Amino acid sequence: MRLVCLSTKRKVVSCAVFFSVLMVTHHYLFYEPPGYICPYFRGRLGNLMFIYASVYGIAKSKGMVLVVDTYDLIRTVFPNLNALAIDSAFDFCNSSRLVYERRACAYDIDTMQFDNKKNTTLKAYLQSWKYFKDVEKEIRRQFVFKQEVQDKAQAIINNYTREYIQHSNISNNLQIVGVHIRRGDYLKPGKVAFGYKVATKSYLYKAFKVFRSKFKNCLFLIFTAPNRVDLKWRKYHMNGSDVINVDANEPDVDMCALSKCNHTIITVGSFGWWSAWLNQGMTIYYSDVVQPNSYLSRDFSNDMKDYFPSSWIGMQ
Repeated sequence: MRLVCLSTKRKVVSCAVFFSVLMVTHHYLFYEPPGYICPYFRGRLGNLMFIYASVYGIAKSKGMVLVVDTYDLIRTVFPNLNALAIDSAFDFCNSSRLVYERRACAYDIDTMQFDNKKNTTLKAYLQSWKYFKDVEKEIRRQFVFKQEVQDKAQAIINNYTREYIQHSNISNNLQIVGVHIRRGDYLKPGKVAFGYKVATKSYLYKAFKVFRSKFKNCLFLIFTAPNRVDLKWRKYHMNGSDVINVDANEPDVDMCALSKCNHTIITVGSFGWWSAWLNQGMTIYYSDVVQPNSYLSRDFSNDMKDYFPSSWIGMQ
């Protein structure tokens, strides 16, 4: 098509308007909407939270639409997720292109180098806070437990705190420190061979000492999974006048309770990680979580700062 613009002022203006309309029409005719991005959920609550938060951050950075299934477990725990929920999302996402990660516990920008116009499923664990650091406030607004869970969690803290105050007569400026212990499944031969380690009792005693030296009055509430190995270990090793072992509850209730404490001490695993991240108080973590030169060690950055936030305190 050839267009001739006459030199009169009115004709030139009309020609310019025509070109503007033509360009806008051309834009909508050839505009490609952003693609959809699907998380590939696997594992338990802590893993699901990493996957959702990281894929959400990636979706935001690439201008894509995050899709989850209406009945995904994470939606039953956090009802305020800001993602497009559809029925049978698995069928929809299963037909999209798969993108994998190279390291599960480290930030890898290459994982994000894919065409945002194509529907994509990220089949990855994405356990690095750096994937969602730019949308942290949005994630915190979405990772809010149901009110009934919050009420149960607060009642746990109130009941154990009341019990401690009655027996110790100490209440002034009391700092509640939530402690999460995970050992059981990490002690299985296959896990040990892969490179997993568990926190030692000496680490926990050192962490207690840090809080006791920093605050005049502390109460340590010890949470652990309801398995025989961990419960037995906790019974014999976690004792003291300012230590209380908390009865096990549903995972979301325990995580919510840990997040409502003033501070946290965590050992290993994504459940404790997220309990501390939601808490926002002072956090001490076990830094010796991986056997050197093991298969698992390849999943982390050398300094592990892609996994553990720099504001947390690492100890062994």
